[in-house]
Amino acid sequence: MSKHSNLPYHHYVKVDNSYLGPNMPKGTTNAIWHAVYGREYQVLLCHVLLETGAHWSGLPLQAISTTDDFSITHEMLMPWKCMGERMDVVLFDYLNGLKVTTRAGKGRHTGVIIDWKDGYSKYPQEHKPLNLVALNSGQFSLSPNNYCLFEDSHFTSEEKKDELKSYLRGEEIYWE
Repeated sequence: MSKHSNLPYHHYVKVDNSYLGPNMPKGTTNAIWHAVYGREYQVLLCHVLLETGAHWSGLPLQAISTTDDFSITHEMLMPWKCMGERMDVVLFDYLNGLKVTTRAGKGRHTGVIIDWKDGYSKYPQEHKPLNLVALNSGQFSLSPNNYCLFEDSHFTSEEKKDELKSYLRGEEIYWE
């Protein structure tokens, strides 16, 4: 695995110009977000192609949005920072496009990013697949499974939600 990975598909976004340099005018620059990379204990970093033709690497997750709204902080967008430098980015067909409620807000599921290769990600209770959610606000959230509540009107049930409080994260390692 690489520390750089393609997204399942690209997103047309705006980049907050304050992340592009101190002499940039206030506002945004149109871009195509197509890949990511991670550094341990840091927020996810993004590769984008800017409308100027420049390719920019290293934009933090909070620097991009599909709207002019950049109000949600990186602590809310990505409560768990990268646990390693090896990035697996996948699209689970069933989850793609499902409505999701995260601590950062509501949106649609667009992929899963799994970061590996540190001392914590080896343990089941610390392993955090991060759900990439395109929030209704325009920003993107990377939330672990236990911070997400999915909605599938053909399957999920409001009456069963009380059982959520009984779930415990898995701590067992299965060898066979």
